[in-house]
Amino acid sequence: MWSTRREGARTTEERLAALRKEIAAAEAELVDREAELADLRVEMHAFQLKYAVHVGRKMEALEELAAEVQRCKKLIADYRRWGVVGRPRTRDGQVFVPVEEQYRRTWQDPPPPQPWFPPPPMPPAAAKDIKSLYRQLCRRFHPDLTQDPRERAWRTGMMAAVNAAYDAQSLTELQALVASPTRPPGSDAARGGNRQRLEALQGQLRHIRDRIRAVEQELYDLTHDSLVEMSLQVKLASRDGQDLLAEMSAEVDKDLERKRAELDFLRAQLRQLGIPCE
Repeated sequence: MWSTRREGARTTEERLAALRKEIAAAEAELVDREAELADLRVEMHAFQLKYAVHVGRKMEALEELAAEVQRCKKLIADYRRWGVVGRPRTRDGQVFVPVEEQYRRTWQDPPPPQPWFPPPPMPPAAAKDIKSLYRQLCRRFHPDLTQDPRERAWRTGMMAAVNAAYDAQSLTELQALVASPTRPPGSDAARGGNRQRLEALQGQLRHIRDRIRAVEQELYDLTHDSLVEMSLQVKLASRDGQDLLAEMSAEVDKDLERKRAELDFLRAQLRQLGIPCE
């Protein structure tokens, strides 16, 4: 209750000054968070390149070899089942698929991965609408559009609110100002202008805090990304004199060697059977 009375006892200028102080502190925090996010993105990109050189490209080669091994195994399996003539075909030339294989494909084999398409981009943050509303409000509330000192003072307050909302790029606040009266509301003109100013600053503060939360969420998501976690493991290992990426590369080299040997063996089998494999 005391806090409510105290808040009511504060003048409008004191409340505006307090809001501006909060906004300045929030803006400083936002700058720090965005700088932290930018540094993390740069670090992650550098590690991605390093990982691609040492491990990533070899992993892609290993996947290609594994796919070729599976293809050769299928050729050998088809030969053993259907002989030299290969799989029987239907009248229209399509490869005949037995009922049991159709059943296996339908109920046992996992469905092939569907192509992924990125979601449609969100509509732009209506920068054009914000500019349009700002110009409309300027034409409505500009102080130079009246000679009446009382209305001029009211318009000055309204323009301060308009400018604050535009600086915050808040479409919601600008829309609210469009719905506000176009003339001073009687004896409450000054109070109405002050209220608009307070609401504009409060909206700007909300906008900055929302941005801080969004940046913090992005930081959280990045720090829990598997590649970032791997980067941290590589850093920690390097402090103990261990080159984790080199070890991973060596392991992939071993897998590549084994997979190449397996592929050479299968191709030799295919040549013995007289089946083209290249």
